[in-house]
Amino acid sequence: METRIFFNPGDSVANIHDYNEAVRKGQIFKRERHNDDLVIAKGPNDEEYAIFYAKDALPAEHQASKPYEVKKKL
Repeated sequence: METRIFFNPGDSVANIHDYNEAVRKGQIFKRERHNDDLVIAKGPNDEEYAIFYAKDALPAEHQASKPYEVKKKL
């Protein structure tokens, strides 16, 4: 089952084409920051994986929000 979450694309920590690289960079970022949960997500038409802070999720009706499919939570 797909989990959909909404973010402002400008809030991403990183955008990476390769899923495994996105996971690796997310784990490194999480280890350095320790404080917030991260989400690796992919937009419906995007070729990139985006890394977001989970706390930055927006409601679907927010004007800057775009839908992303959650691939992994860190």
